[in-house]
Amino acid sequence: MAAYCAIKKGLDVGVMKPFESGLSRTEKDLLPWDAIRLREASGSQDDLAVINPYTFEAPLAPEAAAEREHVRIDLGIVDRMYNHLLKNHDILFIEGAGGVLVPITKDFFFLDLMKRWNVPTIIVSRLGLGTINHTLLTRRILKQEGVPVAGVILNNNDGRHDLATKTNPDILARYLDVPILGVFPYHDIFAKGAPTEREWLAELVAQHLNMAPITG
Repeated sequence: MAAYCAIKKGLDVGVMKPFESGLSRTEKDLLPWDAIRLREASGSQDDLAVINPYTFEAPLAPEAAAEREHVRIDLGIVDRMYNHLLKNHDILFIEGAGGVLVPITKDFFFLDLMKRWNVPTIIVSRLGLGTINHTLLTRRILKQEGVPVAGVILNNNDGRHDLATKTNPDILARYLDVPILGVFPYHDIFAKGAPTEREWLAELVAQHLNMAPITG
């Protein structure tokens, strides 16, 4: 929803989900619902094949899914889609998948894609137990590799309100050298996978997240 916040600031926004695994099956098709929701939430008019060049049925890392489905991932195609979107929009939001060390092709990880495109990054971490190790490791490797990080968003994706969810933001803030941009709250509507109204989502983001480092 950072994309829609940028739209409200008058920016021409593009979105991209270069790889999506674990497609959702309908009666007629297999659909990349993450990419579809990303496009709908942002209001993008770009073709879905440009936003989401590679899709895989298996819920696996792109390298593993591509091998299983006998697909050769051509990074040149992904580069062309990226450059097209970058050229045609004021700002481009790119959604990753799984984490910075998820392999895309042999010996090429999402981390390498970030470096290849020289893009600033937002770390989105779960709020609950385990996030301290995951978030600090991610931040450390991005720093070591020279990838700029705008901040961290903590996502209360399972709706828990236990001791870990209450204390994790303060502990992370103690050790991170980038800002925590906020905690995105859980809502039943997300679990149902139903379409959500963009204005309502944008208001939810505005209430809970600091988008200024991202949208200006």
